[in-house]
Amino acid sequence: MPRNVVVLLNSEEGRSLVKKKCRATGVPISTLEDLIDAELDQQGKKRKAGLWDEFDRILDEVLPEEQADASAGR
Repeated sequence: MPRNVVVLLNSEEGRSLVKKKCRATGVPISTLEDLIDAELDQQGKKRKAGLWDEFDRILDEVLPEEQADASAGR
């Protein structure tokens, strides 16, 4: 499903704002887009089986190992 369903990402002004916020938090916009895609892929399903696992997979690719360990409570 296309990311432009998210109106904020559909305009240059909105996309610029999102990029700025992503930079401020240290999260690449591509990661945010991957998270949005994962959620959109589940759209219409009553049970969103595997969504949290997909979120974890996406975030694990971007977080430094020590930060991922801390967020997992290790």
